[in-house]
Amino acid sequence: MARKKPARKKKGRKSLWLWFFLSLLLLCSIAATVYLVFLRPGTSKPVFPPIAGVAKKKAAELPAKPALPPPPARKLPKPVHLPRVSIIIDDMGFQEKTCAELLDLDLNLSFAFLPFGPHTGRQLAEARRKNRDILLHLPMEAQDRQWVPGPGALLNGMNSREIQATLESDLSAVPYALGVNNHMGSSFTENRAAMRIFLAGLKEKRLFFLDSLTSPRSVGYPLAKELGLRAARRDIFIDNHQDAQKVMQQLDTLISLARKKGSAIGIGHPHQATLDALRQYQAKLREEIELVGVSRLAQ
Repeated sequence: MARKKPARKKKGRKSLWLWFFLSLLLLCSIAATVYLVFLRPGTSKPVFPPIAGVAKKKAAELPAKPALPPPPARKLPKPVHLPRVSIIIDDMGFQEKTCAELLDLDLNLSFAFLPFGPHTGRQLAEARRKNRDILLHLPMEAQDRQWVPGPGALLNGMNSREIQATLESDLSAVPYALGVNNHMGSSFTENRAAMRIFLAGLKEKRLFFLDSLTSPRSVGYPLAKELGLRAARRDIFIDNHQDAQKVMQQLDTLISLARKKGSAIGIGHPHQATLDALRQYQAKLREEIELVGVSRLAQ
């Protein structure tokens, strides 16, 4: 009778359990690795290269990037200050047509009005409407007795009261005057005592004095500065010769002076040649200088 082999069967069962246990352990290791690498929160997903066609399609679907704004404009340096020039037209109020046409010019001229002129009121109103500087063109005694300064003149023989009363009367005839310049006056402006009385009256009214320099010995400007009065003085007359070409030459000289000094003052009169020259020259005046009211040059 043959013998049974129970030990071999038991050994085979143990091998199966061993393989089952190892397989289970391997699966658990794989699952743990997947969880740690791919599924655990905070773990970044792997980046795979996109398929070419899909990438192009997605790029086409994306909105276009907004255009960048242009770079800010480069700030240019400020232009150099132009020389300042003032041009005063004297003897306003007595001529009608030429004075009116000078007022019509698109130029910042200053206007000096004689008191008691037949057209002073109307022309004065127009100058004020255009915001032009207004001066009283005050008649004063000349060296040559043949030159009659006209009504409202200051004379050497006047006493203090008469000088003050004449000044008051003349100023009332030219309201809105910012300052005063002399008409003629080659004799009166040399009279230190009379000029002191006159200039003291201007200071009291807070007006400035423009010395027309009809005499090289005028004490007007230095005495005004001595009294603490705002003052200025004429550099050139632009129309001693009543010819448009010569007036323009004088305007060239005036501009050259302004370039050297920083500012310059010219005086003209209501002559046709002066009007014609200013009409032809106005573009150059705008481009090469700053044309200002004379009150801006009184210091």
